Amino acid sequence: MDKPKPKKRPLFRNNNMGVMLLMSFLLIITIMFLLSIVLPDKKISERENRTLTPFPKFSVSSYFSGDFNRQIDDHYSDTFPFRDFFLNVNDKLTKLTSQFSSGSDDSIVVIQTGERDLGGEGFDDYEKAQAEAEGEVND
Repeated sequence: MDKPKPKKRPLFRNNNMGVMLLMSFLLIITIMFLLSIVLPDKKISERENRTLTPFPKFSVSSYFSGDFNRQIDDHYSDTFPFRDFFLNVNDKLTKLTSQFSSGSDDSIVVIQTGERDLGGEGFDDYEKAQAEAEGEVND
């Protein structure tokens, strides 16, 4: 008896969500790349009150030392398309998530001296730990 042949599934189906997500992601990245080439670079960030990193000048020594690549990275971080919009969204999300976090004002103080790690339970233990580290308190 002949066994029935399994049906071949088409690579692109109408309900293939993974492919649609991948294509959407690639489209967004391509659009952002093209915008970064086409849009003029800003020189000053009014939001941060600072001069943005200019495009670096190429030299062989800066390339081999790694400075050129760091400067390129800084430049593109500063001139990313819609950068101010994304910074505003980040600020709003940070404020929103900090409202839901418990103890957002808590701090941990750790003092390290030599090989001994003196970590306090809170700010009340800070002065005692500092005095012990300096040798002022003898128990």
